[in-house]
Amino acid sequence: MIAAMPDDEMQSSLQAYADHLQRGATMAPATEIRRRGDRRRRNRAAGGTFAAVLVAAAGVGLTLDRGDQNQPVLPAGPSASASIIPYTPGTPLSSDVSQLDRIGVDLGTGTLIDVADDGADRWMQIGADDGVDFTGTAKDASTRMSLRAAPVMVKNQVLIIPVARPDSCVTAVSPVTLALQPCRDGETAQIWEIVPAGDSGQFELSGEHGILRVDGTLVASGGRSGMQTIPF
Repeated sequence: MIAAMPDDEMQSSLQAYADHLQRGATMAPATEIRRRGDRRRRNRAAGGTFAAVLVAAAGVGLTLDRGDQNQPVLPAGPSASASIIPYTPGTPLSSDVSQLDRIGVDLGTGTLIDVADDGADRWMQIGADDGVDFTGTAKDASTRMSLRAAPVMVKNQVLIIPVARPDSCVTAVSPVTLALQPCRDGETAQIWEIVPAGDSGQFELSGEHGILRVDGTLVASGGRSGMQTIPF
């Protein structure tokens, strides 16, 4: 049989138990507060670091963006087109004249340059004072010409050189004036384009001042422009 506990002892025990509960209740919040405080400090530190990273990244992005805006836009260059390139000694340039050879234009050999379909013999001729016109009627050194591929990178370009004077070239002085002058590297007035008229072997001679036209002699307009070569 269990003896009953006196009232004063029971009161003392209850008070001790209550004090114990109060101490436990007050310690728990303090510990929790410290734990939460540590958590907040860690969160603030992490947040600050993340914010610094964001600011740095934004700064780099802004720099790159400004760099793109300040980058000059290069204009599109002009498209390449065929043009006469002056010849210089030692440069292996030569116009492609294979088309002319196929249609029967005499190249690299003595030939007469004739006004086509005019019913008369009017050949290119070296005259007095080295003037050049279509007045030749005899096969001789004054009418024997040679068409040679010009030292350029455009097709169907030739030099007209008398066989008897291989260092001289027919030169365009004006639309109605031709002269025989020493051949000069890169001299465009001495470069002639042979413009084929179909596959007949006839052609036009186009120089620095335009297409040559003949009506008895060289003329600025009208006349005949069709030419042909005749073997010498």
